Amino acid sequence: MRKFDRYIAKNLFITTLFAVAILSGVFMLGNIFKEARPLFVGKHPSPLLVIEFILSVLPFSLMFTIPFSFLAAVMLVFGRLSADNEIQSMRMAGFSLPRIAMPVFAIAILLSGFCFWLNAEVAPRAKSRVKTLLIDAVKEDPNKFLDPGVVQTQLKSKRIYVRERKDDTLYGLHIHDLGNDIEKTYSESYIYADSALIYVNLEANQIQLKLSNALIMPNDTNGTRIPMKVDMVDPVLFNFNLDQKRRVKASSMTNNEIRAYLATDPELTPKARAKLTHAVTSRQSFSLACIAFALIGVPLGMGSKRKETSTGFALSMGIGMGYFLFHIFAGQIKDDTSILATTLFWLPNVLAVIIAIWLFRRARYK
Repeated sequence: MRKFDRYIAKNLFITTLFAVAILSGVFMLGNIFKEARPLFVGKHPSPLLVIEFILSVLPFSLMFTIPFSFLAAVMLVFGRLSADNEIQSMRMAGFSLPRIAMPVFAIAILLSGFCFWLNAEVAPRAKSRVKTLLIDAVKEDPNKFLDPGVVQTQLKSKRIYVRERKDDTLYGLHIHDLGNDIEKTYSESYIYADSALIYVNLEANQIQLKLSNALIMPNDTNGTRIPMKVDMVDPVLFNFNLDQKRRVKASSMTNNEIRAYLATDPELTPKARAKLTHAVTSRQSFSLACIAFALIGVPLGMGSKRKETSTGFALSMGIGMGYFLFHIFAGQIKDDTSILATTLFWLPNVLAVIIAIWLFRRARYK
């Protein structure tokens, strides 16, 4: 039986690795275009910076692609073993279905432990690192912020438009400052400059502009605009001081950091407290997805008896999406005192055990 264990484990590992590579590549492309667009505008960033960014984004993709890839691998491998009557041969030799699936359960436990480490420690730190890398890229070339002919929205409180850029000089610069309320339909102040130079002030940890022939129109207390024309002015475009107080976000905090923060009894709204507590529960539950998928995938794969890999892959993706939907619904619950969110987070794992017991009982008599 040890030869069968090695045979099943080898096929399962290779198929899982292949599926992780494909799904992670697709997942990472979306994140790279979403988060790192400033890196690839204007001058090319340094290769080291790009590699660091890819390595920082990778944990986010592995959080989701490892469970789904493992489920697809279980479905495909056991579907092929069943179609080739290898499962039947092992059963005729006197081995039970749980014993045949033992390598799957062993790999599932190892992957679940790895996923928990990713979800609770690595991914939150990587998200914080992504923001730091983007700031490093802006320091390296501040012009990455400003594409000519495009309204820039990377800065939440500002909307910027540049008509033309030649080397380090910007022409036809428009800056709308929205203030603290980014949902406003009007800007608190407006600046136009015929030309401008952008530079980094390392002492003040700021990106600043040297505007020439500028027109500034701040809002007065009664909402009217009073235009002021100046020859030279140096407004602050972006402040990248990392020592200033950051906004608390659960996605950028490890589980231990969340618990330590909540232990200080901060003055948080129920909605903010719920996000932090639900993040810990969600990571713990979702880390067991590999075990849940192994319990369901083994009997489903043995029962399919199909050689078409596309069918098993599509079925595994459907099961994975159904599992993930429970976490999406639970994440929308904002009441910190309710046990509904906790129930929804753990319910897919409980359902997986119940369904697996039923499927294994059915498979015993086939």
